Amino acid sequence: MDMPAQWHREAHANREKWFLGHREAINFIAGFFNAVELWDDLIDKDTEITAGHVNGVFLFLMYELPSNNWFVANRAHYLPTIMASINAFHDANEMCSSSNARLRQLAFHIRNMGIELYISTALLLGGYSHMRAVSQEIREFFAFESFNEWGV
Repeated sequence: MDMPAQWHREAHANREKWFLGHREAINFIAGFFNAVELWDDLIDKDTEITAGHVNGVFLFLMYELPSNNWFVANRAHYLPTIMASINAFHDANEMCSSSNARLRQLAFHIRNMGIELYISTALLLGGYSHMRAVSQEIREFFAFESFNEWGV
């Protein structure tokens, strides 16, 4: 699903608030999910992929991510969630075409497990109370389509 520019502006403003203005944490999450969006687009082919997008993602993954001090300092915290999210992405891509409606619905939910990276970043930056203050808002922001609208 190609998100409109207004949604991206709101996402940027939300990251500022959710991550307490911490520039490197914001850059990590923004770049990481830009790569996730490209990966998804390469698989489901629902969005045109530009050379600029591919080049930007590879620049991020090969240079900016390994030099992001926030990510480097918190790598051990993030890597298990990143791997679990990748696994959920693969499972969702397999289950979304199942003849079993429950498995298709499960696929709809686990495809967005990466949102936990947003929530764990809020925890790392502001502690438990900050995470609790923003976690539901994060989930609601990313719940922009229903299962019936998903189109799988």
